[in-house]
Amino acid sequence: MANLGGFSNNPLNVISDSVSCTIESGDTNGAATTIWQDDTPFVINGTIVVDNKGKVGASPKAALLVNGTAINGFVVAPGECRSITVNDLHSISIIVTGTGTAKINISFSLNYKF
Repeated sequence: MANLGGFSNNPLNVISDSVSCTIESGDTNGAATTIWQDDTPFVINGTIVVDNKGKVGASPKAALLVNGTAINGFVVAPGECRSITVNDLHSISIIVTGTGTAKINISFSLNYKF
């Protein structure tokens, strides 16, 4: 049986969560859409995957922000998929730029100890 949260007597519990969502968006005019935010004291590491299902040449690009800062060069064009592993993760956001709309899949794993 699993021990969840504060119910465990083991001081080094390791958690690995997997989350996935799809957003459908057009140009956000530079505004970030928050996908996930952490309000805990835990140091969280994770891998983020952004898969732009938009039509090549007719859909917008998606840029990844981690902890409120754009990841240099991490822009996912329609038909492309990219991933990145980060340390000390507090938030995941997306900015969509370009014409048309696109379905963008965002998947991420969260790894932490409590």
